Amino acid sequence: MCADIGELVRPVVRALPPAGPFSPRPEHRGEVNLRFNENTFGGDCLRYPDTGLAPLVTAYLAALDRLDPSPDGRPGAQGPGHAVLTRGAVDALELVLRTFFEPGADAVATTPPVFGFFDRLSALHGLPCHRVPLRGPRYDRLDVESLMRLPIKGILLCDPGNPTGARLNGSDVAALLDGFPGLVVIDETYAEVAPGPSHRHRIAAHPRLLVLRSLSKGFGMAGLRLGAILGDPTAVTALRRAQAPFPVPCEVADRALAELSRPAELGRRISLFVAERDRLAAALTRSPFVRHVAADAGFVTVHVTDTARVAAALARARLAAVVEPDGLREHVRISVGRPDENRRTLAALAALPHPAS
Repeated sequence: MCADIGELVRPVVRALPPAGPFSPRPEHRGEVNLRFNENTFGGDCLRYPDTGLAPLVTAYLAALDRLDPSPDGRPGAQGPGHAVLTRGAVDALELVLRTFFEPGADAVATTPPVFGFFDRLSALHGLPCHRVPLRGPRYDRLDVESLMRLPIKGILLCDPGNPTGARLNGSDVAALLDGFPGLVVIDETYAEVAPGPSHRHRIAAHPRLLVLRSLSKGFGMAGLRLGAILGDPTAVTALRRAQAPFPVPCEVADRALAELSRPAELGRRISLFVAERDRLAAALTRSPFVRHVAADAGFVTVHVTDTARVAAALARARLAAVVEPDGLREHVRISVGRPDENRRTLAALAALPHPAS
């Protein structure tokens, strides 16, 4: 079994020198910056940002520790050396594939129904993708034995699942981390609004684990397009070598830092969202057209009795939901709106004639 994530890095990335001494900027060391070829006659945005973004990374990790403290009381990640900031979680996944997987040689596994960009980016990177479907009525069980037998270098998981809306079984994830010798990538885009602890707390014990996060969902900063990869420092060093310089614009970093400096407000937003999501989910379960509702993520996934009638009812009410997301048959994925918008969703279903009529 491979214990060193450094051995999983693509040889071409291992051989690359660091991208450059871009952070901190020379000015911060008291030097005149004659390196970056900026137009010194430009306006307020003439300067490139720092690449490392240490203050923003530190603030982000501190926010995660406040919202989701480690079960043993230790921080989930120790500092900037354990995190890479990206342009959203999809960009984070793309960077992981670029850093660790050799096109045309390595292969990955996914667990459908799962986020469509797993397959999409794997194809774009020339990586054969083995699909091992999720098990159980809630699509929350991993077929660990089948995954372990595959000729693959990495496994891409989504927890909470998108489009399933359910958290993965924790024992299955633990068994996979203990037994799989390759890279395990867990997309935790909705972790802030999900029940249970983050998998980031497992990184110290499992250095071949990478956790993808987003500031778009629970933190409510979708317009800033910020994501992160949390992992072992060896992995983070390799990821930074494969990342383009200056990945986060100055104004985005400044806005995000200002948002993260208000932990009480962040917590309030998340609490309001979770409460509204749970109210919507509970109300949906009372519809005769609904078999089951999964609501562990930043949306509700509804297993319906009559997909066509439910879809038509939502369309008539001018409500844009996702019907059979990523091929999940007889399901509708509904984002959590404001209270008045959620009441429109419930009213649209209530207006349907009873299935028996």
